Amino acid sequence: MYAHDYMTKAVVTAAPDDLVVDVQKIMNQQGVRHVPVLEGSSLVGIVSLNSLRDAAPSKATDLAMHEIHFLLSKMKIKDVMKTDVVTCGPDDHVEDIAKEMQTRRIGAVPVVGKGKLLGMLTNDDMFRILMKILGMDSPGWRITLEMGRGKGEQLVDIVKSVKNRGKFIKSFLSIESPHPGRQTVILHLDSSDMSEVVEELKGLGFDIQAVDEIK
Repeated sequence: MYAHDYMTKAVVTAAPDDLVVDVQKIMNQQGVRHVPVLEGSSLVGIVSLNSLRDAAPSKATDLAMHEIHFLLSKMKIKDVMKTDVVTCGPDDHVEDIAKEMQTRRIGAVPVVGKGKLLGMLTNDDMFRILMKILGMDSPGWRITLEMGRGKGEQLVDIVKSVKNRGKFIKSFLSIESPHPGRQTVILHLDSSDMSEVVEELKGLGFDIQAVDEIK
């Protein structure tokens, strides 16, 4: 899974000399929370909706209201933008980008290739990707089961059971179970009747935790 396949390509951008009030208005209108700042074609910074809001003088200031409005009306993006921008390349793996975003606690990463801004990956994009990985992006059925850890050969048995019943696997996820020594497997199938698959898996000794319809 690569950045170029999932990034948002139509990106709202700003320039260093743009007024904060104008950019904030556009962000509110477009429903975006992060805007990369370009000087020509070069990425020089990034601003978030929160950082623009935080740029306003504190309520504890001694300034009069008309003075505050005057200051805000003159404030430019270059005065509030973050210049230490975390970026990624179009061929970077989405998993690595997601880890970086979590580690650095950032909500967006510009995608840059050959010195040019190509797109953005945001928290919203990551949630969309997660829903796809989990098979939650379209209707179907979810089978959650548990098996002993260190028994990878049983994953083959699961796939064979589904194939034997003529069903299609939309997604297949195997993660460490909260129960010691166990592994949780989550299957998302694009089908209307799971009974035969469930019975075959039970017959093979798998512990079926839940069978849910995804609408």
